[in-house]
Amino acid sequence: MNTSPLATVTLPTLADAVDEALAAGLAGLAEPCLWCGAPAPVVVKAEFWSGRVTLRCPDCGSELEGVAPRRLREVPR
Repeated sequence: MNTSPLATVTLPTLADAVDEALAAGLAGLAEPCLWCGAPAPVVVKAEFWSGRVTLRCPDCGSELEGVAPRRLREVPR
């Protein structure tokens, strides 16, 4: 008999957090900085068609650049 639970909780990874931060920045949502927790990083550059976005935190100066995954950019129907 298997004693493992049927439904397991998946913990978010750093990659998931980065993807969500990039998608939120592209959408113009105020998400906290991943590194210092400051209220809202500034969107330096955003290309809506490709999903590429660059975020910069005004408090700690960290910069996050990448492509937001398509699944997070699509509007659910």
